[in-house]
Amino acid sequence: MRVQLISGLALLIIGILGRLLPHPPNFTPVDAVALFSGAWLTSRWLGFVLPLVLMAGTDIWLGWHDLWPFTWGATLMGVLIGRYFLRWIQWREVAALSVLQATLFFLLTNLGVWMTGAYGYTWEGLALCYGAAIPFYHYQVLGALLYSTLFWAVGRFAIRFFFRESPAFSPE
Repeated sequence: MRVQLISGLALLIIGILGRLLPHPPNFTPVDAVALFSGAWLTSRWLGFVLPLVLMAGTDIWLGWHDLWPFTWGATLMGVLIGRYFLRWIQWREVAALSVLQATLFFLLTNLGVWMTGAYGYTWEGLALCYGAAIPFYHYQVLGALLYSTLFWAVGRFAIRFFFRESPAFSPE
């Protein structure tokens, strides 16, 4: 339980700092926090609540927005991906799941932008909306890859050198 609390608190603090400190657009640890809260936290409830606390708290600080159902929903999709697919697998699989999560976040949140009517409710408007968001996509992917890699490496190190076994999964 102590390891779960420390892991959850570390993910929350890193997530909050990553959103509040200056950074390139969308280059945050949110995708990685979602993936690893799903994978690391054995409490299903905590795995979903932690990213919601992260998003709600930082959205209040940064400014509430009408797209919160899309951003929060996309973040919760990351928790599900982490819970069911992200175990102590090789780094390349962590990287692939990070790119998948960043892509799903991009697709869902920009669908939300289009649904506000800012680009018109046409196929052309949808294409324009996604086209306008492309310059931000690479930051999303890079942030997900960097933070997921760091979390994966720290987790492997911690299990190998501080704990003999992990209750949820094994590093081999």
